[in-house]
Amino acid sequence: MRSIKFLISIVSAFFVVNLFVNNVLAQGESGVAGTHSNFKLGVGARALALGNAYVAEPYDATTIYWNPGGLDYIQQKNVSLFYTNLLYGTQYYFLGYVHPTISFGTLGVGIINIGVGDIEERGDDIEPGGIGTYSNYQILFSYGKQLPWNMAVGLNLKIDHQEFSGFLLSDIGTSGTGIGADVGILYRPNVTNFLLDGLSLGLTVQNLVGSRLKLDTGTDAYPINVRFGLAKPILKNEWGNQFAIFMDFEQGANEPLRFHAGTEYVFQNMAMLRLGMNNNQLSFGAGAAFNLFQLDYSFGKFAENDFSSSHRISFTIHFGKTKDEQIKIAEEMRIQEARRMAEQQVIFERNKMIAESMERGKAYMNEGDYPRSLREFNFVTKHEKEMSDAPVILEAKKLVEVVEQKIDELRSESYKKIMDKNTAEAKRKKDKIDLDNLFKQGMAYFEVEGYERAIEEWNKMLDIEPNHELAKQYIATAKAERDKKILSLFSQADSYARNGKLIEAIRELNKARSMNPEERQVTLIEQRINQYENQMDFLELIQQGYAYYIRKEYQNALISFKKALVYAPNDETVKKYYADAEARANARKEAMTEDVKQKYMEGFRLYTAGRYEEALKIWEAVQKKQPYNKQILDGIDSAREKLDLQKKGSKKQP
Repeated sequence: MRSIKFLISIVSAFFVVNLFVNNVLAQGESGVAGTHSNFKLGVGARALALGNAYVAEPYDATTIYWNPGGLDYIQQKNVSLFYTNLLYGTQYYFLGYVHPTISFGTLGVGIINIGVGDIEERGDDIEPGGIGTYSNYQILFSYGKQLPWNMAVGLNLKIDHQEFSGFLLSDIGTSGTGIGADVGILYRPNVTNFLLDGLSLGLTVQNLVGSRLKLDTGTDAYPINVRFGLAKPILKNEWGNQFAIFMDFEQGANEPLRFHAGTEYVFQNMAMLRLGMNNNQLSFGAGAAFNLFQLDYSFGKFAENDFSSSHRISFTIHFGKTKDEQIKIAEEMRIQEARRMAEQQVIFERNKMIAESMERGKAYMNEGDYPRSLREFNFVTKHEKEMSDAPVILEAKKLVEVVEQKIDELRSESYKKIMDKNTAEAKRKKDKIDLDNLFKQGMAYFEVEGYERAIEEWNKMLDIEPNHELAKQYIATAKAERDKKILSLFSQADSYARNGKLIEAIRELNKARSMNPEERQVTLIEQRINQYENQMDFLELIQQGYAYYIRKEYQNALISFKKALVYAPNDETVKKYYADAEARANARKEAMTEDVKQKYMEGFRLYTAGRYEEALKIWEAVQKKQPYNKQILDGIDSAREKLDLQKKGSKKQP
């Protein structure tokens, strides 16, 4: 309904502008002679074949002349050349170039020229005089920009020049130059009903600022000329046949309202037939397109008083990437940059955490706090796969051996005291085995910061031996470490948030949430996470999601990518990451069907032969049948890692 109201407003605007033009023209201007521009004939074989009904159809560089408001709908850079011969050897041509951009709008430049040579001058006695030439050209500098509400506007700045040369009569001016301007509007309703689907409306006010050419005999001022038109596809599809109609209404200086209409039939985007009516003059034409090139032809009269019809030819070249392709390339570069930044951030954080863990581990070891030092050194050795030759990994492995030996010594001393207190040999043996197993299990949980599970195992030791000093010591250590870690994570998250590092802040809060904090702490964590996530923009969500994805925290990655899709629901790259994270978050072991198993083994043979890219394509295709099969997903991840290593290796080579 809103689009129909706007359509009515556009049509009403044309008649208001038309009324204004007639009032201005009726008043006239003292001392200035009004004359029509020679370039009112129009340009472009396609437009002329459509009866000059071309205000609402941006297609090529001739849009500069017909309606600069349609420039920003042109997808590719293009050059158009138009040429025709008029009466008495007069040559008429147009050359234009359009340069679209993805954000600034579209620029255009064109030149129109009418020229005739070897004009024989005659006086009142009809005697031959001198031989002269006449040239009239117009240079147009154009700009168009799409606005909200499916509307675009444009502006032409025109330089007109008229020149006589070689005449003997002294009362004829030699040359004159003037500057003028046009404005144009194009509107395309975004609706799907039959009446408005594909409809395009255009309004152009030519010579809004009319050129004034000062000659010896006086001043010629080009009057305002208003055009309103529409274009409507009746039959349209991407590769098949197409049919469209075009209509324009034109109001010029001291002229009746003129009507222009045309139809065009397109066969498979390669051949075109056109028929038009320029007021009451019939015109027709044809065109042929191949790759980037198009050739158009039309035949007809420019006006009623023309003695004969003329042939018109246009040649157009479309080149360069389209706007959609440029936008896609820019978006891919933006995503790649976000991915690169996320990878760098992960490496930086990993190295920072390793250095901090080594420093804390050595401090704990010097204090005799071996469980904590072992946990820190084990954290460092977990990165051996990606940092196998790093000196810090080798040092951490040696320190792990030293600390484990110290812990074994302490455990042996504790067992000795327990065995001295027990009188029953069988009970002592059983208790020793149980205590040893419980202690080891508790240490295993402690090293991975599973403090609650570690406390549970060591409490079982106290059930066996209530006065077990080592168990009491480690329970107290685990409780203190858990509370300290949660408090540290809160503090670190707040620090990151104050510095605008929201991704790092959320990551710290997620770590705190995984440590089974108290209920009040859980509530506070959820509130903080929601607060920080609401401050993140699209790229930060992608970066956060990809960082989670790299660390294989697929549930967290899934949440981040889902929020990113709220900003860009049609972003194919984010949708792919979301699908990958969702599949891995729900991965499970399941039996393969016979056809899936056959394809999987085919990919496995390619993988073992080092043909990782071919194996990846097969596994990605078969994953669509069993999207959560863990074996298939592991194969895909392994092939991608191999390909990444190959790419990084090739980049390092000189």
